[in-house]
Amino acid sequence: MKGQLHLIDHSQKLPGGTIDKSVEFFVHDGEMFCRTEGETHKFDDFPQWVIDIVQKDMDKHPEKIGYLVEWGLLTQDGQMRQYLFCLYGGHDDNPDIDENGIVQQSEYVDCGLRCGKCDYEGKICNSLQLQHGRLSSQEIKTLILIGNNALDKEIADELFVSEGTIRYYKNEIMRKAGMANERKTALVGLAFKLGLVK
Repeated sequence: MKGQLHLIDHSQKLPGGTIDKSVEFFVHDGEMFCRTEGETHKFDDFPQWVIDIVQKDMDKHPEKIGYLVEWGLLTQDGQMRQYLFCLYGGHDDNPDIDENGIVQQSEYVDCGLRCGKCDYEGKICNSLQLQHGRLSSQEIKTLILIGNNALDKEIADELFVSEGTIRYYKNEIMRKAGMANERKTALVGLAFKLGLVK
């Protein structure tokens, strides 16, 4: 409108790959994509420099490649596609490769096979490895619900456990994350940081 002041939020964070050489990987309709320098590429059209960075990262994790071979993925393309899917397939605002070419910590990807349905859970994906231990499937579910502002009673009802068990899960999450004391705001922050809630 004429004469109206339009304010711009200069602190807003742009999604990875929107304007720089950072890279964000994501899956859409079963296809792997990356976004970098403002362009979105299907897996078969990834820029060579992105493929080179991912290959170097894969070379650092021969045990994960071994599990991919065991899974029946024998080609380099097949292995890379699944590696990215398992470790970086979720879309978020944090780039998976920063603008300096450094591969970032993997994120939580809800592939539909978590919580014991995948023989390779925690072997290829990191299954939410924190500083002092890996979160169990119940702890992950608890943290998701905390991130969505559910109360302990609501979480207990949802997971069919007691409120005492939920307190135990929360203490374990805090211990594994290296947090000194249990505060709901800290747990909510952790849920967002890990990409469990948006």
